Amino acid sequence: MSELQGHSMAALERLCAHYEQEQRRQGEQIAALTQRIERQDAESETLRRRIEQQNGESATLRQQFEQLDGLVTGLAQDYETLAETLRELWT
Repeated sequence: MSELQGHSMAALERLCAHYEQEQRRQGEQIAALTQRIERQDAESETLRRRIEQQNGESATLRQQFEQLDGLVTGLAQDYETLAETLRELWT
């Protein structure tokens, strides 16, 4: 093998080694990004479930508030009637 062929072969071997090293590095980066995406997907799913739960709780609280508001309104009317009745009795 001539000297030129030897240099060419050595350069090709270095290039192949560098290529393989770069492929491994990129593979590791892709694996790390894939894991990160999977974690974020899991976190997103957890947040979605929490939002659905909070939406349900909000709807329940809104319904309870409306019921309480109706009760308070009825109670206020009853107190107004009672006050009117007492005013009539005292006059």
